[in-house]
Amino acid sequence: MKKKACVSLDMTMTGHVLNLMIKKRGYTVSEIQKELELSCPQPIYRWINGQTLPSIDNLYKLSTLLEVHMEDLILPRQDEVWVVYRRQNPNRIRRLETYRRRYFGKGSDRTRRGGHYDR
Repeated sequence: MKKKACVSLDMTMTGHVLNLMIKKRGYTVSEIQKELELSCPQPIYRWINGQTLPSIDNLYKLSTLLEVHMEDLILPRQDEVWVVYRRQNPNRIRRLETYRRRYFGKGSDRTRRGGHYDR
């Protein structure tokens, strides 16, 4: 009998996807804060920076607000496919490009200049 593999979530890439989806839908962090009825914007910045993940309640509210499935907002860690993120990792941009293409297609509204995305 084959054992089922334990899956962990990639907080860094989940944060990047949340950030892209928030911007793609035209929301600001303060607007998201008000919609989620949060007392301060810090939790949202922690999600975006990959420090924490939203609670199930907030994830559900975000998915409704951004008009996507909850599963589309959280990404599993796929170490066998993706490069493990470290601040000094030069392959970070390539990894972000792969996620961007996978989840947002080729026609993303973000363009790349000099190795960084325009904001």
